[in-house]
Amino acid sequence: MGRDTIKKLTAEISTLWPELRVTVERGFCNTDRKIGRLRWPGKGRYGSRLIVHNAQGAVLLDHNNAETYRCTSEVRRWMDARRKEPK
Repeated sequence: MGRDTIKKLTAEISTLWPELRVTVERGFCNTDRKIGRLRWPGKGRYGSRLIVHNAQGAVLLDHNNAETYRCTSEVRRWMDARRKEPK
């Protein structure tokens, strides 16, 4: 089994739960640092953002992997917890 990617997880969520709406868009995270009362501008980071909506349009999961220390295992844990939920 290969590593999890946003594209693979999107396809898997769509297959497991067809009633959910899954979208992938470009994510951005600001990398500015605060130094005392000043701000040191950073370059910023771009990545993928996985958003899962239910039938009513409420956001169930919003995962932006451009943010520091975010990984796809968080999405995998969300999927495992959703599988264990009673129907």
